[in-house]
Amino acid sequence: MIKNFILVSILICNLNFYYFAQSSIHLVTTNAAGTSTISVIGNGGGYTVTTSPNTTDIPAWFRFYNIDTTNTYTYNILRTIKVLNTQGTFTAETYFCAGVTCLTPTANTLSSGDYIILTPGNSERIITYFNEINPIGYSEVYYKIFNVNNPNDTLGFTIYYNPSLNSVSENNSIVEDISIHPIPAKENIFIHLKSRFPLDATLSITNILGQTVLKQQVKIKDGFNLKTLDVSSLPNGVYFVLLNSTNYSKTFIQKIIINR
Repeated sequence: MIKNFILVSILICNLNFYYFAQSSIHLVTTNAAGTSTISVIGNGGGYTVTTSPNTTDIPAWFRFYNIDTTNTYTYNILRTIKVLNTQGTFTAETYFCAGVTCLTPTANTLSSGDYIILTPGNSERIITYFNEINPIGYSEVYYKIFNVNNPNDTLGFTIYYNPSLNSVSENNSIVEDISIHPIPAKENIFIHLKSRFPLDATLSITNILGQTVLKQQVKIKDGFNLKTLDVSSLPNGVYFVLLNSTNYSKTFIQKIIINR
């Protein structure tokens, strides 16, 4: 009897953990009318915007859904400005609208009277606005949509404005957590890396004389990536793997050994 009670308790705990670990929020980018989905943004994802100088209110359109099939939830949105382009005494401005409520540039979250209530399957729009200065520069704004009654039910994403203009100090942390295996390698090497936003990049391998012996164009998505390079045609020896992109100034280099 005691064993059965313990087993039932464990199952209940596991079910509760499963319930609270799941997000009810599904976020997509849309067209200007909000009627057509362009792409899905997962939790921790990123979205890039290229601006023009002195352009008033550059919009980006999003829509989030309550994908829970049985429950109605109340949602709030929190904005956190990570980096804002500043040139002398001028600073870019940003604000957002959710539903019928548009906040001022100084407001970072909805008031309780403006919370979004969604029944199962229903959705609401979010429009973010950005007012650039001259010259244009890098900005980074983080948004979090969350269930006001469940702190585990949340989805966050970042908008990167002009990521190619990111400063060198910021660039050093755009791509991180790079690892390569196996070492020594025989047929293929697997490159794991994490990026803060999507990049068009080049993976290349050079020999100890600095000569490029292999090159491959790759798409790096925001978040974790796994890329594979076929090194089966290279003779045994010491080589260097390089990752380059026009979006940042730092070149990442790691030594590998090929030994069959």
